[in-house]
Amino acid sequence: MRNLMFFALGFMTMASIAITGCGKAKDRGESGFPENFNSLPDTARVAYVMKTASPDSVARFICNASLGKVNGAKIDSLAVATNYAYEKYSGDDIDRFSVEYDTFVASLPLPDKMKMYALAGVEDPQGLGLQLGLEYVQAIRDRNMTVKEVDTEIEAFRRACGSDEDLYQRFLTGFRTVLKVDSGQDVPKAIFEKYGK
Repeated sequence: MRNLMFFALGFMTMASIAITGCGKAKDRGESGFPENFNSLPDTARVAYVMKTASPDSVARFICNASLGKVNGAKIDSLAVATNYAYEKYSGDDIDRFSVEYDTFVASLPLPDKMKMYALAGVEDPQGLGLQLGLEYVQAIRDRNMTVKEVDTEIEAFRRACGSDEDLYQRFLTGFRTVLKVDSGQDVPKAIFEKYGK
């Protein structure tokens, strides 16, 4: 009798999930977002994700959608999206969001990090390359990068700079400066030898 009751309860639960899922699927695109998702304002897109995702996931969503890396979803204004999240979160949630946002941006490859900084408007065009260069040594340490990985990423960054040679040169200046100041501590010697001199 008890087993039959558990079986019936389990069956009803599974049936309910299946019916609910089917009912929502018709309103969603292949990406899992509503079909009209990208026609909504950024605040509504963030609000939709906040209903079902943790604050750290929302931070990653905002960053990735701003970079065009989320299938079926985009963020048009990084400032509007992040400000909305900061306004709506409080307590531990705002701390989780803020820490993950900063950590995620810091972990991005140089071309994506450059784009995020530009989208956020946190760096003036003159200081952007220098700031990226100053921060890059810490990224190398955090990601345990090899000289080959650094070469590949710096080349991708150079291509992302396009015709803005000054941006690329300011990056190299900032990068060299930090390497010289800390004498290449905690970075592979080959990286220091190649970029610090």
